[in-house]
Amino acid sequence: MAAQTSSQQSATKATFFPLWSRGCALEGNDMKLGFHPPRTWTAIFSAVSRLGLRTLVLTIFTLALVNITFAIAMSWSAPDFDNSLTGPPMVRQAAAAARLMDELGAETRPFALAALNSPLLQFSLRERFDDTPPVENPAPVFVPVISMYQAVLGDRPFSVYQRSEGRPGLLRRAKLSDDIIIVMRLADGTGLTISSGEDYRRLVGSYSVTLFVGILSVILIGLMTWASLSYARPLEHLARASRTFVESANNAARLEPLPETGPRPVRELASALNLAVTRIARAITEQTTTLAAIAHDLRTYLTRLRMRSEFIGDAVQREKIAKDIEDMSRLIDDTLLLGEAAHRTLAFTRVDLTQWLDEFVAGRAEVGDAVHAETPLTAITAEIAAPELTRVLNNLVDNALRYAGSASIAVSLLDPETVAIDVVDKGPGVPADFVAEMTSPFTRIEGSRSRDTGGAGLGLAIAKALLQQVGGGLSLSNRDDGGFRARVTLSVSPPDEPLGDA
Repeated sequence: MAAQTSSQQSATKATFFPLWSRGCALEGNDMKLGFHPPRTWTAIFSAVSRLGLRTLVLTIFTLALVNITFAIAMSWSAPDFDNSLTGPPMVRQAAAAARLMDELGAETRPFALAALNSPLLQFSLRERFDDTPPVENPAPVFVPVISMYQAVLGDRPFSVYQRSEGRPGLLRRAKLSDDIIIVMRLADGTGLTISSGEDYRRLVGSYSVTLFVGILSVILIGLMTWASLSYARPLEHLARASRTFVESANNAARLEPLPETGPRPVRELASALNLAVTRIARAITEQTTTLAAIAHDLRTYLTRLRMRSEFIGDAVQREKIAKDIEDMSRLIDDTLLLGEAAHRTLAFTRVDLTQWLDEFVAGRAEVGDAVHAETPLTAITAEIAAPELTRVLNNLVDNALRYAGSASIAVSLLDPETVAIDVVDKGPGVPADFVAEMTSPFTRIEGSRSRDTGGAGLGLAIAKALLQQVGGGLSLSNRDDGGFRARVTLSVSPPDEPLGDA
């Protein structure tokens, strides 16, 4: 009787939440549970996609490893409601204990309770089975437990309670199985209570630990992703700025400074790049100013030489000197134009490019140049910087006439935003290994730099520099059927911001 009284007092002091009792309509089988991931995962995946390849691979590998470890731990500690120690109080053992108590008298039941009790399960008797009104719609997580006891106990009335010991809701859900207390009605109207012991709760507590480790792992992965992004975003800005600088090195003075944000190494790198751009811009400005000053002084001396050459009595020598002075003047003009190409003021005009090219070809034909146009019947409208494009085409046509005697100009639309102008000749072409070097200043196949054999080698360099200013490009190639092609590519619309100085 002492064992019975102690057990009854222990059960009386505990506070239980009724979950379900025989007699309620069990509708849990019709319930469907679903998991809807929060929308923030989309933003996380989008952010991770911006990481570098190594960081992305490392993040995925770590996430996969944590999930595999978590899944293995869950499989070891997850409740098996059929026969595992980590499930609710063992169903068949509970049913057998109830039948045993029905067979025993009141005098022998305490001895049976002492034999049944263990560190895992605790059995106790109540003076009577409390027919608590049934709780409708039990939580879906308890439906499997109720169903199992219902199947094994048959017609025996029973109730299911949840232990309440002030634990937070999350842990109470995580420690589901050790929170369940079963009370069954015996034949004499008393109640048999089955609850978990301390060892049982420690065993099932591993489920909570596993869940905690999983949550902590997800937090750590989130922190690692955030740390990676804090490096990746500033580095991405640096990469874009570097590409812009490489593509428009002559426009360093127009480049906006990089924001010096992010981790310390990234800030230092951005600061160093800003300093480099500032110094390069200053050097380019000084170079342009120096060239302009030299050109001005040289023109003064050339004017004096031209005037003095008029006093030379030998007409042949006078003509040769005048030609040399003219060639020198052109060389100075070309050099100055190349140096100032990045600082020209651009004026864009919307024109029918087909008609504009017909007029350009007509102007060259009027002076006897063998130039013809192959333009489409449909109009191609684009915004161009007419003076710069005229200079580019003149340089390309002059090269074609010099080496092939004739030139053909064709215009086509590569895509809705890009137009191509091809200057084609039927000359001998150039060595394949020399094509890439042709746009470098003072580069010629024939090294004399004489105007009689092609000039100083600045024409293509000037064309490339001017095209970069108007947002275009220049590509050179030999034709498969002989001859040479120079292709000018232009945007249908002008750059968002003019690259030249305003």
